[in-house]
Order: sequence, then C-alpha cells, then structure tokens
Amino acid sequence: MAAPVLYYKPGCPFGIRLRTALTMRRIPHTSVRFREDEEGAAQVRAVNGGLEISPTVHVNGRWLTNPRWDEVRRAMAA
Repeated sequence: MAAPVLYYKPGCPFGIRLRTALTMRRIPHTSVRFREDEEGAAQVRAVNGGLEISPTVHVNGRWLTNPRWDEVRRAMAA
C-alpha cells in the first residue's frame, strides 16, 4: 500500500491541520508543496475545477479534496 501524497500550500491552515493530524496518528504520508511538483499540481487543478485547493490528497488512485484525517485512513484501507 502506497502512502498518500498530500499537496498543500505553505501557510494554509487546512493543510497544516491535516499534516499534523496524520503525523500525530502515525499515518504514513508524503507532503508536497504545489510549487515543488508542477505535474502533481496540474493533476490537483484537473480534479478541482482548475483550482489548487490545499490540501488535496492522492491515495489509492483516488483524489480527496480537503479531507479529514479519518477519510484519508479509510481511503488507504480501500
């Protein structure tokens, strides 16, 4: 099972909250700033109507926009 990839904007409180929740619960994940992965950012825009919504998570072939930590965990198990 691959770890979720969490795309975020620096300083975004929603991205900070999700990254913190995943880390505190020892849920493995990779955090990527939009500007560090232009291909990933383009995919985020494609699934969010052209917007770079932070956070957006890619897990098990699914995209989750601004999910809660437990949604990410359930998607990992699916």
